[in-house]
Amino acid sequence: MFSYKIKDSVIKGYHQFKIRPPMHTELNVDLEYTNLHDENAALVWIPPIEDFLPEMRQNVTDQSRFLRLCEIAGLPIGHVPRGLAGAFRKIIELEGKITALATGEPCPSFAPWQAPEATGVGVVIPCDYIITCAENDLNIISDAIDRERE
Repeated sequence: MFSYKIKDSVIKGYHQFKIRPPMHTELNVDLEYTNLHDENAALVWIPPIEDFLPEMRQNVTDQSRFLRLCEIAGLPIGHVPRGLAGAFRKIIELEGKITALATGEPCPSFAPWQAPEATGVGVVIPCDYIITCAENDLNIISDAIDRERE
């Protein structure tokens, strides 16, 4: 297996989910099988509470809403950008693994991502995506990055 990092990307949909992930935690990426609008949709999830040390479980992840890790563990926090989701679907179907690592606080969408005032966009969570797959499957990701519009 080979590991590849996509730096300076985003998790979309903070305006819908309103959950801040714990910093420096690998977040799970999995397919959203029930999305009727996008067959390639992929969600970013906070790992289950069992994956965290007991002393971390009461940590507050969102001061403004006073949400603790034990209350948000196992919940989705947003979507993978549409331009990457199709490639991520192929990698996951080929038994690869994808995680996201939040690199900053929620913020208005920024270049090269769509402007916050555009339809269907808004606040995003900056992140890096970590892809683990067979080395010959990496061309799926590089092709998606080359075509990425947002």
